[in-house]
Amino acid sequence: MEAAAVQHAFGQLDYREQALLEGRNAICMGCGKVLPLSSRASLEEMAVMFEGSSSGAARAYQRAVDKLTIALVEAGILHAVSLRQKSTVRRGKQIVAAVYQYQADCDGQWGEIQLDLEQHTVEIIFPADWDLTKTHPFASKAMAYLLSCAPGKLPKSYLLAFRT
Repeated sequence: MEAAAVQHAFGQLDYREQALLEGRNAICMGCGKVLPLSSRASLEEMAVMFEGSSSGAARAYQRAVDKLTIALVEAGILHAVSLRQKSTVRRGKQIVAAVYQYQADCDGQWGEIQLDLEQHTVEIIFPADWDLTKTHPFASKAMAYLLSCAPGKLPKSYLLAFRT
């Protein structure tokens, strides 16, 4: 049942997105054949395929992954929490605190999480959808992810997928 849902979600992508995902992940979604990782397309090879740069190919690949993730969330196969940075506090060039907005399963109201890198703590300022009961697992995943990020590598936005 999950394979059919993944196949359906993959079918919702356009040809370019499908080619990027199949090439980079070394898998044929038509027959399900998994190729050796050595045959996986590099970002440079994908850039040549679509006449672009390797950084552009990386961004296009990430957009395709995000689009597939959202389709799988809609199908009920995965859960995801969307993160976007709202503000940061800096001392010199170093980020010492940040506020992130988070959204459960890519829809509904945004909640806020405050990250303190000096104390290495994260707290929910207010819950997504104003319902901590439903959105607590999403906030917990988001907080664990943010704490695992290096201080200089905090994302501006991120889509974190997980299964329950």
